[in-house]
Amino acid sequence: MSHDIRLVVFDFDGVMIDFEPQLRLQFLERLTGRPGADIHAAIWGSDFEREAEAGAYRTGDAYLAAFNDRLGYRLSREQWVAARRSAMRLRPDMVDYARSLSERVRLALLTNNGALLHEALPELVPEVCGVFARSLVESGRGPFDTPDKRRDFCRSVNLHASYEFGARKPDPLVFTRLLEHCRVPARQAVFVDDDDQFIQGAISAGMHGIHFQNLPTLRATLEPMLSSLSLYTAT
Repeated sequence: MSHDIRLVVFDFDGVMIDFEPQLRLQFLERLTGRPGADIHAAIWGSDFEREAEAGAYRTGDAYLAAFNDRLGYRLSREQWVAARRSAMRLRPDMVDYARSLSERVRLALLTNNGALLHEALPELVPEVCGVFARSLVESGRGPFDTPDKRRDFCRSVNLHASYEFGARKPDPLVFTRLLEHCRVPARQAVFVDDDDQFIQGAISAGMHGIHFQNLPTLRATLEPMLSSLSLYTAT
C-alpha cells in the first residue's frame, strides 16, 4: 500500500546509535570524584534534563553552565562531549540504510535533547551528519569551528533536538512543529523510534509511526510504505 511518504524521521539514541547512559555516569564519576548516584540525582534524576529538552536553555553554553551548577563541578565543553561519546556506539547498518533511503525520500532526525548535544552532533557522529547532509562531513570537512556554525548546520540538514521546538516527545506539539519546519504534511511523514510512547505521540500528530526493534523489521515495515511518488530532488 502506497502512503506517498515524503519524510522519514529517525530517533537518535536507540535507533541510529546504541546508547548506554551508565557508561557516561561512570565517566563523570571518574572525572569529578563524585558518587554516581549523586550525579544522577542532580542531573537526570531531577527535572533539569527534561526542562533542557523542552527548551529551557537555548544555547550549548547556557546548557553547560546550568549543568555545571547542578553538578558542582566545572566541566569543559570538551569534557562534556567526551562523557557523552563514552556512552555511544554507532550502528553502521542503520547509517547505511539511512544513506540508501536518502536517495528516495527526505530524512530528518528528532532526539529528546538539549542544545549542547545538538551542537556536538558533527563531532560525535560525523557519519550520521554526512548521510543527512549528503556532503563531505564524513571526512571531517566543514565549517564547524564554532557552536553557532555547528547548530546552524544541523538545522539546515534537519538534524533536530527537541529543545528547538519548545516541547519534547511524546508531546504531539514537538512533531507538529518539526513538520512545520520541514513543510511536510503529517500524513506524508513517518517517525521511527524505539519508545512506543513517542510513537504514539507522533501518531497523535497525524504521522505514521514505526516502533523500532531492529533493522530487518524496520525494512519490512517501512519499505512497503515508500513509493515512486516519494522520489525527490535535493536542492
